Amino acid sequence: MFALHILGTSGSRPTATRSVSGNYLMTPHGGLVIDCGEGFQERLVRQDLRLKRSKTGKRAKASKIRAILLTHCHLDHCWGLIPFLHTMNLDGRTEPLTIIAPGAPDGSDSKPDFNDIFGAWREMIEDEYSRGRMGYEVNWVLIPIEDELPIESPFQPFEDLHLTAIPTKHGVISVAWMISSKKRPERIVMVSGDTSRGVASFNSDSIGAELDVLIHEATYSNETHEMAEKWGHSTAEDAAEAAAAMGAKLLGMLHLSSRISEPSVLEEEARRNHNQSFVCEDGDIIEVSWGGEISVSRREGDAWTGLSIG
Repeated sequence: MFALHILGTSGSRPTATRSVSGNYLMTPHGGLVIDCGEGFQERLVRQDLRLKRSKTGKRAKASKIRAILLTHCHLDHCWGLIPFLHTMNLDGRTEPLTIIAPGAPDGSDSKPDFNDIFGAWREMIEDEYSRGRMGYEVNWVLIPIEDELPIESPFQPFEDLHLTAIPTKHGVISVAWMISSKKRPERIVMVSGDTSRGVASFNSDSIGAELDVLIHEATYSNETHEMAEKWGHSTAEDAAEAAAAMGAKLLGMLHLSSRISEPSVLEEEARRNHNQSFVCEDGDIIEVSWGGEISVSRREGDAWTGLSIG
């Protein structure tokens, strides 16, 4: 039903084994991207080629993408967008593409946010389109974030999915993205983006359901929890508390600080509050069936093997 490809698990900078933020979600109705940091398109191409060689029948094709969802305007989450749009054009894309992001409400002096950034990007892309150099239209959607309540996207590019923005706490305008099926039983995946603890709507009552999968940042361990508070990030314990509050069946943690040398430390801390928790690796695939079964596969070379959690 859902196949979530984790394609970036590092914090603000890439490391030797982890790239900056980016996720690809394949659904029965098409693909979508949640965050698009530097080099995302290369990671997506590599993931798809490895899947093709694995002969599992799974793919991660850019041509299937119908929407790109951005959580906030920090560059490690969005700097790969414009090159990716350019490459899709070179590849002959003709289908329209929707890009949705949070923005400050009219009259707000909140900076930075996507209002100005989208303006510059839109002008660049529309100029290419007017000159006949762009083969597809881009629909830019800004969602004004005025309070802490969940907001259904004003434009829904998928007939059978709901896209909902959940305002988060990161020092800039930021949201988590909740993707849910309209078909019953409802299946739900949420990707947190960057956030500190204490998000008002991170509970099952506010979101109106319990999650199948929560992908939540865990930049720091408890040992450096003061850094998380200072920079608007979370610890593994914070992520586990959010997962428990939203009834998540599975918690995947990412956005690791380069200070984290042993991811198992984060897993140990998280499992005190939420047993089904693990640290994601680049290339992991999390699948949710219509019946609610969840599986995690981890890449070894050009093959993926099942991962036992907890």
